[in-house]
Amino acid sequence: MGTLKPIKRTKPEIWKAAEEFRYRYVSPPDMIPVPINEIVEFDLKIDLEPQPGLRERCDIDGFLTSDLKSICVDNDCYFNERYDNRLRFTLAHEIGHLVLHREIIEQCSYETPEEWIRFRENLPEEDLSWFEFQAYEFAGRLLVPKKKLTEAISLLRDKINQFKSLTGKNGGDLLREYVSNAICKEFKVSPDVILRRINSERIWEELNL
Repeated sequence: MGTLKPIKRTKPEIWKAAEEFRYRYVSPPDMIPVPINEIVEFDLKIDLEPQPGLRERCDIDGFLTSDLKSICVDNDCYFNERYDNRLRFTLAHEIGHLVLHREIIEQCSYETPEEWIRFRENLPEEDLSWFEFQAYEFAGRLLVPKKKLTEAISLLRDKINQFKSLTGKNGGDLLREYVSNAICKEFKVSPDVILRRINSERIWEELNL
């Protein structure tokens, strides 16, 4: 299992990989929402394979096959438009694994969801945490470019300041949640993804909010 240990990349290293991917596949690079479905299917030539009951059976929305040719996704997530944002993030997350962990995945052998689950269960918890953190951070930065996020929040500055003046405090998590809900549709991601980007990128501090 030693050969399967992930490189412990820093956030800036992960962000750099996401930006390089964006500049290669997204035109113009600052386009939002990022057309992740089209990039996966038409540019990367990766097949999407809906799997009935994937989430119920394995508690996952999707996974990248070890031959790097397909992403298996939960059937309901794939066909129900209500889960469109969830599917988009799943695809971006799996592309994060492809970009950051290709050499490791190529050493593995799993075909079914159950085999993939067993592979994960055999990984040390710390290594699994690093794999997932890196893919999550890659996906977030890819779907929510920092420049666009900063611009979107800046447009709400007057409302943010008004909230502060009325309440006499900075608002903390409540205000950040309001902002996340207000702008998430622009990026076609969930409010939680926006909130995580605000905190991870330290946007609040950067804008002196």
